[in-house]
Amino acid sequence: MGCQPPILPMDRGMELRIKGHLFEIEQIDDEIIGNAQGFTSSKNGYRRTLESVAECADEDLVDRVADDIKEHIQLRNERPKNSDVRVDARKLLVDEEILPDQYLNSA
Repeated sequence: MGCQPPILPMDRGMELRIKGHLFEIEQIDDEIIGNAQGFTSSKNGYRRTLESVAECADEDLVDRVADDIKEHIQLRNERPKNSDVRVDARKLLVDEEILPDQYLNSA
C-alpha cells in the first residue's frame, strides 16, 4: 500500500536537492537557534521525511516540505518535531491525491 518504492535508487538530482535543503535548514537553524544540541537527530529525521516524499512525489512537493521546515524555524525560533513534519507532508501528499508511503503514514 502507499507508493511503491522505486526500483532504482533516488536520482542524483533529487539527492542533491535534498542535501541542499538540509544544508539550508542547518544554516537557518544555526542563525536562528544557534544551539546545535539535538540538531543531528532532527536533521536525520528531516532527511528521511524528504526522501520519503521524494519516493512518492516530485521535486515540487519536496521543496514545499523543506520550505515549511525552514519557515517554522524562522517564525517560531524552534525546530519542528519530525513527527509533525511527517504529518504535514502526509497531508500535503493526500491533498495532491498521492498515496503516502508507510513511513509517512506511521506518523
